Amino acid sequence: MGKRVREWYVFLPVVFAGGILSYLYRLKLLCVLILGAAFAGALPLWKRGRNLRLLQQRRFADANIYMEQVLYSFRKNHKILSALTDVERLFPRGTMKSCIGDALSYIRDTYGEGQVLEKALNRIEREYPAQRISYVHRLMLRTERIGGDCEASVRILLKDRDVWEKETVSYQKRCQFQRRNILSAILLSCLLCLLTPVLCQGALRDLGVTDSPVYQIGTLFMLLASLMLYLLTEQYFTRDWLKGKSFGNAGSVLNQYEKVVHFDYKKERKKSLYMAGIPVVSLIFFLAAGHWFCVAFLFPVCLLLAFQHRIGYSLARKSVVHEIRKAFPDWLMEVSLLLQTENVQNSIKKSMESAPEILKPELINLVEHLEASPESNVPFSRFMQEFSIPEISSAMGMLYSLSDGSGSDADVQMEEILSRNARWMGEAEAMSNQDKAAKMYMLFLIPALLGALKMVLDMTLILFAFFSRVQV
Repeated sequence: MGKRVREWYVFLPVVFAGGILSYLYRLKLLCVLILGAAFAGALPLWKRGRNLRLLQQRRFADANIYMEQVLYSFRKNHKILSALTDVERLFPRGTMKSCIGDALSYIRDTYGEGQVLEKALNRIEREYPAQRISYVHRLMLRTERIGGDCEASVRILLKDRDVWEKETVSYQKRCQFQRRNILSAILLSCLLCLLTPVLCQGALRDLGVTDSPVYQIGTLFMLLASLMLYLLTEQYFTRDWLKGKSFGNAGSVLNQYEKVVHFDYKKERKKSLYMAGIPVVSLIFFLAAGHWFCVAFLFPVCLLLAFQHRIGYSLARKSVVHEIRKAFPDWLMEVSLLLQTENVQNSIKKSMESAPEILKPELINLVEHLEASPESNVPFSRFMQEFSIPEISSAMGMLYSLSDGSGSDADVQMEEILSRNARWMGEAEAMSNQDKAAKMYMLFLIPALLGALKMVLDMTLILFAFFSRVQV
């Protein structure tokens, strides 16, 4: 009964708001009914979106607490069962507690099966599919299976978790700020469109613009579009924060990669010159004829076509470098975890299965060259050399030093690799968030465009009504 009362408390203000809008915009009964139905239909969608947003924030918070506390607990005794038991007590209720309890029950009650710990931890990963949770679980599994000191790896994973939390919380605040800006833009656009009915109730009372079917339909469309834009904004800013970085379309990015790696400058230059041929001939003709407007228009077109191969290469290379910078830290983290039990060459080979698509072509070449000349540093130095990314060159140099055994203590080298990679992962997370934030700007522009179009329509109706009245 209490829940139904709360729903009515939400529903009644929405109906009241729809009635106020209908009165202010001078809508007819049919438009009022359509608008009311739209508001009534939007209410459940808004409530579902709000609940989903709260749920995703709670899942993110639970995942962070779990990763931090399970690493602290595991560091003490290197036992997964004990670590999960300690962490379960931190969650009084909720999905995370159920997942941990399910994993503990599976470990305690399962006999005669292989990979019991892996299957138990997978139950948590299925519900909380964060890549960093997978990293934590792999570290725990390898340490319990083969032993050894995992102190450095635990410290780096804790640092990486802290960076991820700060970057995500910062992005969440940015999303909330942008969401308020878009809502303000929608409200300002709707308030601006109130100028027409206000004028028609005062100085332009005799024109009867608000009674026009065109005004009624245009106003209804504007209000419905504003409502849809608000719902779209709510949906856009409701994210699964556990999914981590967003990568570009794999097929498109690989095509860009192939274009950069196999770029034939002479062939592409000839193609550009052929494309610029006809515009150049036209430019010469208009230049001789003295048509300076056409010359001014064609000259930049000719330059664009003549150098389009360089422009296309530059844009493709920039896009590929951007994706590589986001993908490389994830791969290096995978390699670092594998290095606990494998040598460098085997770690690189085993990492290929889960490596980001943009790195796989280069990893295939790296593995082939390592098998052909395992003692050489050339395969490491050639990795991604076309893109001249300092972080990759530095990391590959450290991996070669670790493989060759020519550097300092291996544990110190591993900690240095992990420490640098944690910083790179934070930078990659920030880059990914910037990519998402760039799309927000379009949502901010739409209300202004919508309000401008509505005002143009209203002013046109007023002018037509005024001139019709003057002619009469």
